[in-house]
Amino acid sequence: MTAADRARKLLRSVRRTLPEGVGRTLDRLPVAFGCGCSDCGCSGGGCSDCSSSDRGDREGCTDCGDCEDCGGGDDDSNSMRSDAEPIADGGWEVADSPTDRALHAVAHAADAPYACGEGGIVLRRGEGWETVIERGPGVAANTLRTVAATDDGDRIWFAGDSGALGVYDVAEPSLGDYSAPEEKTSTWESIAVTGEAGEERLRIANGSGEVLEAACENGCPTWGEVVEPGGGSTLPALDADEGAFYAADTSGGVYRSDGEWDRIGIDNAEVNFFDVHAGDDGRLLVAGADGIAYEYDPVCRNWTPQYAGEGDLRAIDASDGRVVAAATGGRCYERTSGIEWRAIETGTEESLADVALAPDGPDIAVGAGGTILERSD
Repeated sequence: MTAADRARKLLRSVRRTLPEGVGRTLDRLPVAFGCGCSDCGCSGGGCSDCSSSDRGDREGCTDCGDCEDCGGGDDDSNSMRSDAEPIADGGWEVADSPTDRALHAVAHAADAPYACGEGGIVLRRGEGWETVIERGPGVAANTLRTVAATDDGDRIWFAGDSGALGVYDVAEPSLGDYSAPEEKTSTWESIAVTGEAGEERLRIANGSGEVLEAACENGCPTWGEVVEPGGGSTLPALDADEGAFYAADTSGGVYRSDGEWDRIGIDNAEVNFFDVHAGDDGRLLVAGADGIAYEYDPVCRNWTPQYAGEGDLRAIDASDGRVVAAATGGRCYERTSGIEWRAIETGTEESLADVALAPDGPDIAVGAGGTILERSD
């Protein structure tokens, strides 16, 4: 064992014994060896243990948010930000979080926002943030990476590592475990839901580029076909409107399905995609690497690239004419016009993984180290 390996092992041991707040501070300290991912055991120049396309196969990686496969990966993710544009006060505040586990996804349900993440944890925002599910739908502590709500917000679906898949009824409350549907045990990367609770339709996608469809009747899902819209590239992004489902992959492809999947872009994109948002007017927004976002005009059927700012755009959302993108290194960008963006102060340098806007409630963003950001009207 090298000196660097011994140092990493010691750092991980110390980290587990510290209170949450102190642990998060330790996580942000510069690491001279490796890529800065103190929990995954990477060695100089890269993150060897986080390189698997199926993140469920990474041994020892606790989703630090500081390397490429954990949600970071930009060159200055472990240093002070050096955004070229001025940073504006956008009203974001860091909320008290009940966990220091990485949070990967957030969505608004009828009663409150919900977030999910490492180890199968699910949080709910009441008077403050609280844990409602500690170990996932199957009590197996598999990390949850994606969440989506029904149109009426009465149920939320979440999915993640080793085929974990569950549904939570916010009114009851009650939990249903549907893990490993059709014997699929790979990591679910994204989920999309449309329709009201009990009669919803959903799609879930994995790291192998497979999409599994389901339709609910009396609340119970019936599983359909498994297809590969992009020929096997990871599908980290799904969304739906009233008429169709949409997917984006890590090879620059965007797809639409109202029965069959068809590629609708994006020619010569040359960046990985991480999120897609389907608007009510048929417009699509796609978040990608290198600060690039794309917008789709359904009338002219063309894509227009936009540069939001530094870092990889890991999530994008829109509500009531507002468009916000969350990025690595604690960066957040808001579109101020059709093509112009401004950097927004967030109060954190933890990489952000997801953002959910709401017309009548707080906007929420989540990320590494249990980070939760809130913004009220």
